[in-house]
Amino acid sequence: MGSMAIPGLTALLWLFVLLALARWRWGTRQTQRKGALPPGPTPLPLLGNLLQLVPRRLDRTLMELSARWGPVFTVRLGPRPAVVLCGYAALRDALVRQADAFSGRGAMAVFEPFTRGNGIVFSNGQRWRTLRNFTLGALKEFGLGSRTIEERILEEAACLLGELQATVGAPFDPQQLLHNAVSNVICSVVFGNRYGYDDPEFLRLLDLFSDNFRIMSSRWGEMYNIFPSLLNWIPGPHHRIFQNFEELRIFISEQIQRHRQTRQPGEPRDFIDCFLDQMDKEQKNPESHFQEETLVMTTHNLFFGGTETTSITLRSGLLILLKYPEVTAKMQAELDAVVGRMRTPSLADREHLPYTNAVLHELQRFTSVLPLGLPRALTHNTHLHGHFLPKGTFVIPLLVSAHRDPSQFKDPDCFNPTNFLDDKGKFQSNDAFMPFALGKRMCLGAGLARSEIFLFFTTILQRFCLLPVGSPANIDLTPQCTGLGNVPPAFQLRLVAR
Repeated sequence: MGSMAIPGLTALLWLFVLLALARWRWGTRQTQRKGALPPGPTPLPLLGNLLQLVPRRLDRTLMELSARWGPVFTVRLGPRPAVVLCGYAALRDALVRQADAFSGRGAMAVFEPFTRGNGIVFSNGQRWRTLRNFTLGALKEFGLGSRTIEERILEEAACLLGELQATVGAPFDPQQLLHNAVSNVICSVVFGNRYGYDDPEFLRLLDLFSDNFRIMSSRWGEMYNIFPSLLNWIPGPHHRIFQNFEELRIFISEQIQRHRQTRQPGEPRDFIDCFLDQMDKEQKNPESHFQEETLVMTTHNLFFGGTETTSITLRSGLLILLKYPEVTAKMQAELDAVVGRMRTPSLADREHLPYTNAVLHELQRFTSVLPLGLPRALTHNTHLHGHFLPKGTFVIPLLVSAHRDPSQFKDPDCFNPTNFLDDKGKFQSNDAFMPFALGKRMCLGAGLARSEIFLFFTTILQRFCLLPVGSPANIDLTPQCTGLGNVPPAFQLRLVAR
């Protein structure tokens, strides 16, 4: 019986391979009929170019391929073709000069079962435009872009300093405290309250965020995005993504229910109340985009987006400052001269702290937390750098390639704050600096993130000296994994009061 089963299984496998090969050839012919995509490395059936894309170095591999195939080229991620935009000029010409065409969001399998194209990050068309305009207005109402949000950040910075003070002299991993502090700022806007640093429910939510970001940035996350149907049947950590999402959905739904029970219509306390007010206004509109599921997804987008990338930037930045103590010392000297040690730094100090401002920009350029950006999908046919790109084309905007562009930055693979300083030591911006993406899909919380990065770093450096555990020369800045995000390695440091 067993010996007969093996040939039968082999026949089924061959049938699967032949069907998949036929589908691949059909897809190739369809692409050719619609018009050839930009050139790129020759793909294999089913696998595409996966054997040429080095695990844990996807961003670097794509930049190396660009050296041969140009700034706009095609790779196949399994059976799906993806057009890669590499270098500052290609990214600018697409995301800024053709902002409408490149304003669509490409689907990602790791998010699709949860979002189903809903929420502000993964929606498209009129739903996205409606949610984007509403969210921008609501966030502005609750302080983003005004002094109100600065006050919220400084209040949280004071809480963070108190927690850090308790660690003085002892080695510790800063991940959890930074995560708590950053998340509390967006929580105050979205949920209307902050959480204690030892709140078990809050700590669980942050663990869910970190776990998902880490898995999505791993090889498991990459492979799930390419072969979701296959990986649904294969055991692995990728299944935890959807379990985590469901737990987050339950938490957010409970928060919405509490808001329903305590709100005063027309007097919003936070983003959720604001959205519920809009739902009331449009409850008789059958085509309204303001539904409870949309509120859940949009709240998750803001909560996740306002927590993970900024906290990783802070963590990566601290590790870099530990490796380059001379940079840290120069920042502290500038802070002492401009702000002193008696008052708290403010956003108004930023223009008077050119070296500090340059370092914080360089930290973000060098770490490039979202190296590939989130994928785009073309909303209509267009041309770019001599290539025809049809509507629906899946696009990878390789943001890190702008940060590594030698035509824009000196020694782009090295950490160098003078990338943002002119010959007189004054801060100078650079259009190739794009940690929050470009165009109409630019991160809505970019202003908030910039403010948090400046205020958290300056308040910490004003109060403490940063000491590595071991020699600075031995600090390895290589990310723990690189995929959706650059996840920094775990590390410890010691703080000494100044």
